Amino acid sequence: MNRKEQINLYLTLCGKGVSELGSKLYGFAMSFYVLKLTGSAQSFAITLLLTTLPAIVLSPFVGVIVDRFKKKSIVVLADFISGAIMLGLFIGTRTSALTLPMIYFATFSLSVMAVFLGTAFRASYPNIVSKGQLTKLNAYTQGLDSMLSIVAPILGGVIYGLLDAKMFMLINGISFLLSSFSELFINFEMFGKPNSIRMKSQTFMTNMREGLNYVLKKKTFMTIALYALCINFFMSSFSILLPYNLITTHGISPEINGFIQSIFPIGAILMSIYVGRKNTQFSQSLFRNTMLMFGAIMLAFAYPVLPNVALGGFIPIYYALLMGVVGMVVVLVNVPLSVLFQVSLEDEFRGRAMGLFGSLSQGVMPISYLLTGFLLDIVPSYGILIVNAIALILIAISIQKNVQLKAVAVH
Repeated sequence: MNRKEQINLYLTLCGKGVSELGSKLYGFAMSFYVLKLTGSAQSFAITLLLTTLPAIVLSPFVGVIVDRFKKKSIVVLADFISGAIMLGLFIGTRTSALTLPMIYFATFSLSVMAVFLGTAFRASYPNIVSKGQLTKLNAYTQGLDSMLSIVAPILGGVIYGLLDAKMFMLINGISFLLSSFSELFINFEMFGKPNSIRMKSQTFMTNMREGLNYVLKKKTFMTIALYALCINFFMSSFSILLPYNLITTHGISPEINGFIQSIFPIGAILMSIYVGRKNTQFSQSLFRNTMLMFGAIMLAFAYPVLPNVALGGFIPIYYALLMGVVGMVVVLVNVPLSVLFQVSLEDEFRGRAMGLFGSLSQGVMPISYLLTGFLLDIVPSYGILIVNAIALILIAISIQKNVQLKAVAVH
């Protein structure tokens, strides 16, 4: 890697890292503040909805915008606008109380900007670094995000105990502006080309239809997208089943629960380093094996809640070890898949393709959450986990037999 490319990589990690830290600190603080202000789980749920809904609804439209205009401008503006919103709210609350509508507005605004930032950045990776460094960039980005997931709650807890909740808006605003400034120095066209002039002469809806037609013709992309849709559906229920079993079935304390959850990003960090250094590439066997691993993990999570099974004091260690393995497997499949998409999609269509993929993969999650919550009142949690495990194993068998995936390789 030459010096210019290395600087590009470090600036990308720095820009994303600083804004991510600010966002995670803000999210941590506002979660506490909303519950303290209202004492209502419903208010907290609305905040969570405002965080996830923009990505589901807006991603396909944002993908068109990313392909129409300079990705660098979108990235810089998204962080700058986020910083301006945060600082504006901070100034506005200097003479008044921080209210729930303000928090809702801020959360929704940041979520919308995050869709622009994330889509533009992911579509730009093949232009920021060479193909040989794409795995490293994706792996280190995921590792950095996992590291911040550990640091942010610890740092946020300390700051929350010392400062007013409004100060998180100031900290977050400054972090976004710093990210915006650092991103000005990233060369977004070092290994790519500017956005098509032809696209800008067409209407927005023409661009969208053109992007949809392109994606539908990409058989490998559509095959993996459909698999991702099914995988996300069965894996999303885990987000409800794990805390349900820990708190309701095992009576785990919040402190121990936090410890167990914190092992996930540690596993993700370790695997990110491994994948980045080994330059792990996508293959049909890797995809199949990771799905088999997920199936086995689901069965392992079902074991402690089976009738007549008692692990006693070993429960926290058992769950912590499993969470570490989950973190590793998630990175092992996500990073090579991301690289595959980035190198196989043409620059002119990458934003639209990734926007559509993001919308589809995340859109199924709320359905999974609702269905899991409904089923937990009817069947035991181990039953849902076992069904999910069987489904993932069947997906792995299907992947192995899929002719479309046999010839897939990253060149």
